[in-house]
Amino acid sequence: MTARLEDKEYKMSTLKLALYLGELLIKNGAETYRVEDSVIRICKSRGYNHINCFTTPTVLIISDDKFDGLCFMKTINSRGINLHKIALLNNFSRDFVNKIDPDINEEIKELRQIDKEKGYPTWLYLAGTGIGSASFAAILGGNQILTYILTFLTSILATYIYDKTIKYSSIVMFSTILSSVIITSIGVFFHKIGYIDTPSALIVGSIMPLIPGVAFIKSMRDLISGNLMAGTARLFEVFMIFTAIAFGVAVILGIGGI
Repeated sequence: MTARLEDKEYKMSTLKLALYLGELLIKNGAETYRVEDSVIRICKSRGYNHINCFTTPTVLIISDDKFDGLCFMKTINSRGINLHKIALLNNFSRDFVNKIDPDINEEIKELRQIDKEKGYPTWLYLAGTGIGSASFAAILGGNQILTYILTFLTSILATYIYDKTIKYSSIVMFSTILSSVIITSIGVFFHKIGYIDTPSALIVGSIMPLIPGVAFIKSMRDLISGNLMAGTARLFEVFMIFTAIAFGVAVILGIGGI
């Protein structure tokens, strides 16, 4: 272990591994405390006990403030929620810590494989979104079969457009406003032609996939645990998304005179 501690190349590789692990955790929706804990555990398992980790939803910094002053930073441009990948990354972290002398390059390759893991098929993801949205609309009073079907189709369309838009623009606010406008326009249209009595159930049900509920919970968790910057940043992001949804809905309802 002593020889390893004096090997600067090995230390740099270990910090790069920890940085990559932290990046993947942030990208897939892990909490701030989980990211920092995993990164520090990786470093301490190799004997680097003076590592600092600074984490926000958009940047990750790892540095050593005691010896050679190594510092690595990674900006995070896109984030999502993939609990399956988070579970794989947690398992990777635990396994790495228990290894005696792992090959860092092989470990990085394993992280790349986790990063390339495919999620659920698109059709299953959209179908689940549609069923969830339609069921929520039914709870709100849209329990007519036609309202259920229209909410199912509307939520799928809005989610598909949201994913495609954010893929090319990477602007969450724009994608949210566009999806909200489409959802509300469909609800107002079918209300105007007499297919549904009130558009509220369809609109609210279809908008549910856009609500940043997980982000709100994580912001509260970060604030409570003392990660004030990360918690505030997440909370501001939640506020902006809510504002974008409200703006998209309000504009169309105002135009439609409802």
